[in-house]
Amino acid sequence: MHARRLLPGALLLLSACSGGTQLPFSSDPLLGCFATSARKPAEFRIDKDGGQYFVSFEREGQWQREPNALYKASRDDIRQYFRDDAEQIDSALIRMAGGFGIFHAKDGASLKAKARDSDYMALLLIGAGPVYAVKCD
Repeated sequence: MHARRLLPGALLLLSACSGGTQLPFSSDPLLGCFATSARKPAEFRIDKDGGQYFVSFEREGQWQREPNALYKASRDDIRQYFRDDAEQIDSALIRMAGGFGIFHAKDGASLKAKARDSDYMALLLIGAGPVYAVKCD
């Protein structure tokens, strides 16, 4: 009986502790803001508009959305980037023309270049490596 009364409060507390990294009311792990360090402000964000995913980059204090939509990567697409570890990737978004991709690892994934404190990897123009879900400001 007490658990039922505590559940809504516990859920609210858990969402407050999450750091606000995802866009409001989304369970999609690929939506939200990301940075190349957990201590940096958001450098890019992924949002969904009209059923399509878009990446926006923070430039001089403003978000600038890339015009071309990202596409949800297939298992074969993911294998191109993670040949030996594709099954450790839960989901990914990739720019059709290349130069950008964000990959969400499954719980417990042990990818070679994955940071212990992040479940995300990204391919950016500056290189590939771990990225962190951060608060959207």
